[in-house]
Amino acid sequence: FISIDCGAEEDYLDGDTGITYKTDKDFIRTGKNKVVAPEYYLTIPYFGNMVNSLRTFPEGKRNCYTLKPRQGKNQNYYVRAFFYHGNYDSKNQTQKFDLYLGVNYWATVLAAKDRPWQYYNIIHYSVTDTIYVCLVNTGFGVPFINGLDLRFMNDSPYRSMNRSLRPRVQADLGGHQTHNSIIIRYKDDVFDRIWWLYDLTDSVSIGTETNIDIQGSDDPYRLPVEVLRTAVQPRNGLNSLSYNYTSPYKENFTPEFRVYFHFAEIFEQTAPGKLREFTITLNGLNYGPFTLEYLKPLTIRSNVTQVQEGQVRFSIDATLRSDLPPILNAFEIFVLWPLPDSPTNQTD
Repeated sequence: FISIDCGAEEDYLDGDTGITYKTDKDFIRTGKNKVVAPEYYLTIPYFGNMVNSLRTFPEGKRNCYTLKPRQGKNQNYYVRAFFYHGNYDSKNQTQKFDLYLGVNYWATVLAAKDRPWQYYNIIHYSVTDTIYVCLVNTGFGVPFINGLDLRFMNDSPYRSMNRSLRPRVQADLGGHQTHNSIIIRYKDDVFDRIWWLYDLTDSVSIGTETNIDIQGSDDPYRLPVEVLRTAVQPRNGLNSLSYNYTSPYKENFTPEFRVYFHFAEIFEQTAPGKLREFTITLNGLNYGPFTLEYLKPLTIRSNVTQVQEGQVRFSIDATLRSDLPPILNAFEIFVLWPLPDSPTNQTD
């Protein structure tokens, strides 16, 4: 892990998250340290104190953090940047600036004193030993950043050559019955993905206290036990779960999406011979049928689907011979993010 509390004065171990944060002095030479206004101070246990300090860049058009993970090039990394204005400058102004990953555009950040904290994350296959995260002044206010994370994803099934994966939805289903917070992340998640509680329409939550052995299984996705222990199933009388995602972003390209469906059978069948079998329909493409083994994780990764209107629709339907309705424990929707420009060859 590389975890940077941008604007912090010293390194520290955050007691709420268990994450050791470093200052940004070893990663960037420019900028000024600031703190949010006292009346905007946040206490968010799953992000600790990191959101309340920031580094601003009033000088220069482009300021870059230099990240050198020890695993080096040709590896998959999870990169995440946090932003929270908190009226740090007492000017009550809206600021807009661009975020770049190396030479490629990543996102446009819109921040104001009364806008909530936000983060942008991307799963990136790096062909260089050094990863640059850059803040670019576009003439609409001073760029700033509160936190920057890099996570090594090793031989990750999320790997996508030539393009990066930008998470749009990382949904933990059925968890409101058992979780004490709306977010699950590290230490529950070894990759420090951030899972948000979600509900599906016409569904009911189910859960178990039984342990699910994610260490001993061959499942490379390594979902947190707390995510897999809960799920949703259709409300009484229905045999289908459905969801419709509409992208809030207007891209200048036709977006392509990939969806990951995460399952784990959390009910030991009381009646012998009871079958839970289902199919998945995603934007008109069919997958399955699938059956689940008790307490064994199963992830179905979709093919890439190109979507003209930015909509991702799926349904999970019981087969005709299934005795039990379908379940779904979690799902993720990613947009494949183009990285058209190649970084300079490291030998040049």
